[in-house]
Amino acid sequence: MRSPPRWPLLVAGTFQDTEDWWQVQDAFSGEVMADVGMAGRRDVDAAVAAARRALNEWASLAPRERGVLLERFGRAVDTAADEIADLMHHEMGKPITEAAAEVARAAEVVHYFAGEAERLWTAQLPGQTPTTGSWIRPSPVGVVAAISPWNFPVALVVWKLAPALAAGCTVIVKPAIEAPLAAARVCQLAVEAGLPAGTVSCLTGDGPLIGEALATHPGVDKVAFTGSRRVAEKIASWAAPRLKALTLELGGHGPLVVLPDADLDVVTDVAVTQGYANAGQACYSVNRVLVPAGLAGEVLDRMRARIADLELGPMATERGVIRHHALLDDARAKGAHVEGGDALDGRRVAAALVTGAGPGTRVIDEEPFTPIVSVIEVDDVASAIAEANRPDYGLVGYVCGGDMRTCLETAQSIECGTVVINGWRVVVPYAPYGGWRGSGVGTELGRPGLEAFVRWQHLRVLA
Repeated sequence: MRSPPRWPLLVAGTFQDTEDWWQVQDAFSGEVMADVGMAGRRDVDAAVAAARRALNEWASLAPRERGVLLERFGRAVDTAADEIADLMHHEMGKPITEAAAEVARAAEVVHYFAGEAERLWTAQLPGQTPTTGSWIRPSPVGVVAAISPWNFPVALVVWKLAPALAAGCTVIVKPAIEAPLAAARVCQLAVEAGLPAGTVSCLTGDGPLIGEALATHPGVDKVAFTGSRRVAEKIASWAAPRLKALTLELGGHGPLVVLPDADLDVVTDVAVTQGYANAGQACYSVNRVLVPAGLAGEVLDRMRARIADLELGPMATERGVIRHHALLDDARAKGAHVEGGDALDGRRVAAALVTGAGPGTRVIDEEPFTPIVSVIEVDDVASAIAEANRPDYGLVGYVCGGDMRTCLETAQSIECGTVVINGWRVVVPYAPYGGWRGSGVGTELGRPGLEAFVRWQHLRVLA
């Protein structure tokens, strides 16, 4: 029997073997796909040292030159898209169409920031003479630790990697141990595209060990993290003594506010597509559908018809399966009605629809991160907005309605970093994505996402 391939660490442009290895299993067959290296503190030290050595060379490149190399990286992702999507499909169970879409959107982000790299201009504010005044110049934050989760293992790496590189930073990527292969392949492509050695490193292995080592390391200037609030609080505490810069994206509890004049076909499409995509394992998921009482029956009937045709992939972890059933048991115990949600083969579960639940029920108060959508009847728009803003989350919300003025007024009342009106595509490369309140600190994507990796210097020339 042939041994599975080994995926060593990527440090300073070379592959580094480790003493210990982690087996990545195929989400469908359970067979071992690969052995990946388990980084230790010495590996963290080596990666940080390489990143610091590379920082001056990379930051000193003209923006145009960085843009050219990033565009080459983007084309490499385009070329390897099928390979990357297949890795993702098997290591975490994401349906191949969703995996392919994720890789395509990630490539768009790389291309976008290749262009943004060229637009990092220095501004001159003239003084009394042609040689005096103020120069405002961007400077990279420095060495960045990019720590990403398993649910979008390529997109959430690229959202950190591409803008950081565009700004002139060097980056150490720490993918989730549950799904490290696709992310590691993306990092390899960056190196193969010709970025200087040490500009990008990839450390696979134990999350708490590597996360703490990176967040406390004196050579790391910023930590960009996507994951749970509990882990983010640990990272913030590790980073606090050195006052490191942080970007934290911490999940959500997505409300869909249905206005009385909404097109119910659109409502159904948004609720089901965003409620159950990636088996509910998405921070932008629709978790609560807030619908006028008079429309609830029809919305539920339409959702049931769509849900009947769904084929979800497996949950990425056994923890997710356990949580799925615990949330549904809690809802039943508190008087809610649960449809579906049954255990299927392997780590697969059926989509669940919950009605009759309210505050105090876990599925209404906590981010489910499983394929569960709750439908809540509301008396009016004000009640819907109040419920939308009640939990301490504020990542993505949704509004469906006919009158655009009312839609916009409602959307602006929802305390989320992103609110989508009459549709479900959330992310575009050129607009910021970030959480309000308990959903995060800072933003990714768009010009604000680039400036998250920039510090500004004022050169005041007086003579």
